[in-house]
Amino acid sequence: MSGKRASRQWLKSLQDRPYVWHIFRYVLAIAVLLLVWWAASEIVEHVKGRAFLPNPLRAIAEMRRLGPTLFRNFWVSAWRLVTAMLIAFSLGYPLGLLIGHERRLDQLISPMIYIIYPIPQVAFILILFLIFGLGNPVKVAIVASALFFQILVSARGAAKQIELEHITSVLAAGASRWQVYWHVVLPATLPSILTSLRVSVGLGMAFLYIAETTGAFDPRRGGLGSFIDSNIYSGAQAFAGIMAMALLGLALYILIELIERIVCRWKHVSRRSS
Repeated sequence: MSGKRASRQWLKSLQDRPYVWHIFRYVLAIAVLLLVWWAASEIVEHVKGRAFLPNPLRAIAEMRRLGPTLFRNFWVSAWRLVTAMLIAFSLGYPLGLLIGHERRLDQLISPMIYIIYPIPQVAFILILFLIFGLGNPVKVAIVASALFFQILVSARGAAKQIELEHITSVLAAGASRWQVYWHVVLPATLPSILTSLRVSVGLGMAFLYIAETTGAFDPRRGGLGSFIDSNIYSGAQAFAGIMAMALLGLALYILIELIERIVCRWKHVSRRSS
């Protein structure tokens, strides 16, 4: 009983320090995933008689050995993904707010969104290659086009859910249309959009991999996707690239969460006080 009481007190002390508790949860999650990965690799090797799925220790060792190469490809992929996310956010967010808040604009444009959004963005890859050619622009465009509609639809939905009473009260106080957007629409929708942006990291990573492994004749391929594709038959090296891509996604996820805590402070203050 004393051991259980001590462990509960230790967990309680961690929870009382939000940042330490946050780091602990991520470390614990990584440890559990590595343990599951190790168990899966052992099962595959036992059943197939060959290590088709390399264990995490081998992949980590390959990450250390290929450090400079992985680091270079990591930053190439990071630059492409962050640029694409910024483009999609800067275009999709304001346009989504306008469509969701302006009723006539919503009636005009929403049917177009309903028609285009369900189309798989992969279908536009060939067109993007024809427009942008090879190199970084087309890779950024592929990821940005995939994220644009997700952010646009999320922003439109968040803007439409704003209570009419909030807008009416601000207008009654003499606010202009710009002030309504700045003081009501933007604060009300920002948490939802940042959540959507955080979720879109996974979608962006998937399209980044497609973009970096498409265009075999591109002499400037680079990036983690290209690294994984070129080492697809070397299990440990390929999984080293996959782990680097997972770290990139985790870093962006944490970065967006930190931005949310800064620009949406009221949300976290109310959560802590409740």
